[in-house]
Amino acid sequence: MDRRVFLTRRRPQSSLQNTNKVPPRIFGSGLNPYTGNWTRNEVAHLLKRTMFGAKKGDVDYFLTRSVSDAVDELINTVPVVNPPLREYGLIEDEFGVLFDDLGVPQGQTWVQDFNTTSDPSVISGINRFRGESLRKWWAGLILHQNRSICEKMVLFWHHHFSVQKEEVENATFLYRHHDLLRRNALGNVRELTKEVTIDPAMLIHLNGYLNSKLAPDENFARELQELMTVGKGIDSLYTENDVIEAARVLTGWRIDLKTMTSFLDTRSHDIANKTFSAFYNNATITGNSNGLQEIDQFINMIFNTPETAKFICRKLYKWFIYYEIDDATETNVIAPLATIFINNNFEIRPVLETLLKSEHFFDALNQACYIKSPFDLIVGTLREFNVSLPPYTDHATGYPVFYSVYKKAAEMQQDLLQPPDVSGWPSYYQEPMHYELWINSNSLPKRADYTNDLIKDNILDLRMFANYSSNPADPNQLVEDVSGLLFRYPLSSASKTYIKDKFLLNNSGNDAVWTNAWNTNNASLIKTSLDQMFAFLMNLPEYHLC
Repeated sequence: MDRRVFLTRRRPQSSLQNTNKVPPRIFGSGLNPYTGNWTRNEVAHLLKRTMFGAKKGDVDYFLTRSVSDAVDELINTVPVVNPPLREYGLIEDEFGVLFDDLGVPQGQTWVQDFNTTSDPSVISGINRFRGESLRKWWAGLILHQNRSICEKMVLFWHHHFSVQKEEVENATFLYRHHDLLRRNALGNVRELTKEVTIDPAMLIHLNGYLNSKLAPDENFARELQELMTVGKGIDSLYTENDVIEAARVLTGWRIDLKTMTSFLDTRSHDIANKTFSAFYNNATITGNSNGLQEIDQFINMIFNTPETAKFICRKLYKWFIYYEIDDATETNVIAPLATIFINNNFEIRPVLETLLKSEHFFDALNQACYIKSPFDLIVGTLREFNVSLPPYTDHATGYPVFYSVYKKAAEMQQDLLQPPDVSGWPSYYQEPMHYELWINSNSLPKRADYTNDLIKDNILDLRMFANYSSNPADPNQLVEDVSGLLFRYPLSSASKTYIKDKFLLNNSGNDAVWTNAWNTNNASLIKTSLDQMFAFLMNLPEYHLC
């Protein structure tokens, strides 16, 4: 986005004229290891991009590490998590009839219970409530993330291999799809793609379970190539016949509702040979009754095409760095990343390690240059203010809290298990707006209401946050330190003076007004001043930049 446009869109010009100039995005940086300054600025940049928010404690922690050690810890820390739990007692259907969740005790996991009842209304009700508990559990995991890139990567793969709750409906399939992404979030992308291809949730979402040799369904075959592997750039030269042949490879895969797994119905599988275009080196997949062998050949063929590695690296780049990729970035960043990806047999860690340790990642032009997603805003705020939350395993008191988080994010256009379509969330791919799509006449007031309500309801301990300052009694130092912690894009000196005078000095121009209030612990004045100042700061455009 053009930060100059965004930063002046809502600001009163008379009070907060920002004189910072944004230079053209002309890079001299590539993938060489970063050797520059390692200050709070660089640590916060790394953490806000790889996690949700940058807590002061985490910033302090990683300041004691090197760049290389910090990135290694972020990409090698993979938490082991417990599954979602049954939250409610008896469940009420649409007619007001109460029924039990098939004997799964409240507070126990339902992920191994397969809904064997034949009553459709009961199954629908159970799946609805289990699906909600899945979303709450996931939001809880995001809130309680370790010092790890894992949660950002799980959400990335959910965007990449998008499925929708409204299409899939079955909560067990949705959980297993999520678990598949989580287990492979930092693993081998080629193997993950093979598993996703026959994952029951994906088979339902893109009609794979209807694909038959007598009536081939091209839906998944097309989206797999266009949106998940090869892409649709100028060098993605697969043909319509490649889509047809791919659909033939994928015929016959069905779902066993007793085991909640997929299997090959050999009667519906096309066992003839499938021949692809020159884009795929005229490869021929030998047809047989072993569908897994064909899928293995098929996915290997796709990943043997250099454009697949480039396409996935571009998506990672847009997720972690910036949404536009110019010719220089394609040559100096994307192409070498793709080579690393290929040379490491499509393991994702070496790609992330190289990118996140690079001078390009820490280039000033790649900092504070995109708008926070709803989860970056909501979860980042709660984490950075150290809001106390129940454990993610607490279904009784935790799930209701986590519900409010995922619900707020959904209202701001980022709904877990319900991306808008198979392409994922438009902000990560739709030209020319990209991240600017997070901000519109509907979502912007919701963002403001959210942070305002956190302050109004005393959810945020603003006094504690003010104490992060090296000298909170000094209004100049307080504004300097607080704005430095909250913002990735710096305020001008004039803006800081305006904020100090208006909210801490009561427009008196006398610094002693705040210093005396702080030193004498004038609790009422301190609270009023901090409430108003933080509400103002968190409604500035700078707060929405990451």
